Amino acid sequence: MDHRDLTIAAADSTLSTSELLHKVVPHYQLPTPKICEFWHKGINDTYKVSSENESFILRVYRNNWRTRSAIEFELDALIHLHRANAAVATPIARKDGEFITPIMAPEGERYVIVTQFAPGSILTFEYPSDAILFGQAVAEIHHCSSGFTSRASRAPLDLNYLINIPLVNIQPYLSHRRSDWKFLCGLATQLSIIIKATDMDTLDYGFCHGDLHGENAHVYGGKVTHFDFDCCGLGWRIYDLATFKWVMQLLGKEEPLWSNFLDGYRSRRKITDLDLNLIEPFIAMRDIWFFGLNASNSLAQGQLNDCYFDLHLNFLKQISKQLIVP
Repeated sequence: MDHRDLTIAAADSTLSTSELLHKVVPHYQLPTPKICEFWHKGINDTYKVSSENESFILRVYRNNWRTRSAIEFELDALIHLHRANAAVATPIARKDGEFITPIMAPEGERYVIVTQFAPGSILTFEYPSDAILFGQAVAEIHHCSSGFTSRASRAPLDLNYLINIPLVNIQPYLSHRRSDWKFLCGLATQLSIIIKATDMDTLDYGFCHGDLHGENAHVYGGKVTHFDFDCCGLGWRIYDLATFKWVMQLLGKEEPLWSNFLDGYRSRRKITDLDLNLIEPFIAMRDIWFFGLNASNSLAQGQLNDCYFDLHLNFLKQISKQLIVP
């Protein structure tokens, strides 16, 4: 048999560091780069590019994950935040003034951007001071994004994004657990009723990072710098706060870190009782969104076994007991 008959397409390739260094990096306004290292594989691929004295992050978006316009929205937000003096990993322009480089990978077209490398290391949240500092930094993002607009198009972080689309992705994986699927659908209905029964026009709405679980920020010299805004969008800002509480609950670190985080946030920016009363529904929506993200992610699908289902469904069942449905 001719081996050429067995050519198989790639679903998600890992690109050559050497090729990126010599073919893509030179298009950007960077000091002479010397090294390109593979850094992290998530939904997208992250590389660290280093020159003599500086480091930068090169992100390669997964094929068909984000439209070019959605990436432009993210970049517009980062530029706005940088101009407002927020501590973010600022995008680096190409030599032609553009920011996005389309490349052709084995699986099809992918997009590349380059940003500054956020100095420091991830907050460990071993001390209350870490949560206070992070809460202040989240408030800074919300404050500095005031007035942000973009001509680019990106889906809002609404009920369709947080509930409906994730459920479509989850359903095939719960075909053998019908009672759990029934529970999840019932919970989704309850969450929609709760949000729609709220005076939505009075909720804090605006630009959200969308993934503030604590690992998308580095701290250095007492200053927190945010990065990886891939999940950003316009939405209810209580979702950003709920994302932090969600991960602290999953890690068993909710007390006292949540109250410390909230104190830090409130020291820089107001949050109303109406918003805070929705924290548990938004924690549930965050978990449904995360469940759906993994269901749609080919790299994570091998982790979707009964242990995974038990963890998140039991978590959601505990949250559901705290919901007050009108």
